[in-house]
Amino acid sequence: MFNVPYAHITFTMPHQLNALARNYPDLLYNILFRAAWKTIKILCADNNNLGARPGMTAVLHTWGSDLKYHVHLHCLVTFGGLDLVTSDKWIFPHRKFKIAPFRQFSGLFRTSFLQQVQEHFLSGKIQHHESFELLKAALCKKRWVVNLQRPTADTKVIEEYLGRYICRIGISNKRLQYDPVNKTVLLTFNDYRKQEAGKPAPTAFKNLHPLVAIGQILQHIAPAGFQRVRHYGLHAAATFKKYKDRIPQAVKRNGITVRTIIQVLKALLKEKPFCCENCTAEDFWEETILPDRFFKFSFLQPADRSPPNLLTHFTKKDSQNNPGQQPWDKHSLSQTKGKPGILKNQKELVPSHL
Repeated sequence: MFNVPYAHITFTMPHQLNALARNYPDLLYNILFRAAWKTIKILCADNNNLGARPGMTAVLHTWGSDLKYHVHLHCLVTFGGLDLVTSDKWIFPHRKFKIAPFRQFSGLFRTSFLQQVQEHFLSGKIQHHESFELLKAALCKKRWVVNLQRPTADTKVIEEYLGRYICRIGISNKRLQYDPVNKTVLLTFNDYRKQEAGKPAPTAFKNLHPLVAIGQILQHIAPAGFQRVRHYGLHAAATFKKYKDRIPQAVKRNGITVRTIIQVLKALLKEKPFCCENCTAEDFWEETILPDRFFKFSFLQPADRSPPNLLTHFTKKDSQNNPGQQPWDKHSLSQTKGKPGILKNQKELVPSHL
C-alpha cells in the first residue's frame, strides 16, 4: 500500500456466463482477473487518462448478499501511478474523481474478457452447448457492469476495507437461523435492488430448505489451490522490487516504524538478534532453497474414501470350513421385528486381527 488515494472498482461477470463458470471455474475466474488488470493497465497507460503504471489488489467474490451465484472482482487501484517515461515521479489522473470514463472501462473489459474466452473455445479447453458466436452475440448487446467509486485518501479506511474483503466469507452465522418447527433455514440479507440513493439497503428475508441452503453455501468454495487475492502492477512483489528506488519518498509508507519496534524489542529482551540460544554462537551459513511449485499440492490431494473391502471382515477359518460357500452368504440380512438391514451373528463380523 502506498500513501496515495485509492479507487474501489468492481468488475462484474455477466450472469449469462454463470454456466461456464460453474463448469470451468479455474478458467473463468482467471480470465476475470486478467481482463480486469488488462483494462486497468491499458487505460492508465493512456496519456489522456494517466500515462503511468498503477498498482492494483484484487479480491474475487462469487456471492451476493442473498448467496446467489454472483461472480465479481473487487479491486483497489492506486489513484495515480509511476510515470511510464521517466519512472521517477508520481502522476495523478487528469480527472478529479475517476481514472477514465465508464464507457471505456466497460467496453475494454468486455473486449478483453470475450477475447480470452474465444481462445479457450478454439483450443478446445471449453466445451459448451452453445457456440461462441451465439454467446458473443448475446453478451455484446449487454453493457458490462464496472462500478467506479470515488477515490479515498484515508489509508486507514482503505486497509480496514481491504482486510474485511480479504477475510470475508459468503455469509456469517448471525445471518442464518434454523426454524425447527417448519424445518427451514431463515436467511437475512440486504436487498440492494430496493436500495434508495443515499440510504442503506433494506433488510430482507427468505426461507430455504436446509439442503438448498447447504448447496448455496458450498457453491462458493473456490477450486483447490486457487488464489482469490492477487496483486498487480506496483503492488506485485517483482514490480515493486524493480521500481522501489524510483518511487518518490512521499508516496511510500513509513517503514521506520517497524524497524523502531524491533529496536525496542531488542533493548527490552537484551538478546542478540543473530545468536544461537544454546551455544551463543554467531557463525551462520546461508543455504539456497529452490522453490517447489508443487509443494502446496502435496497437501491438497483428496483423501481415499473408497469403502472397505468386505472380505477383510471374515477369517480364513470360515473360508476353510466352507470351501464352496461364499463368506457373505453366511451372514444374511435380518428382516425380523420390522428392522431391515440388521445383520445376524454380528459377533462373527469382527475382523480377525482384533
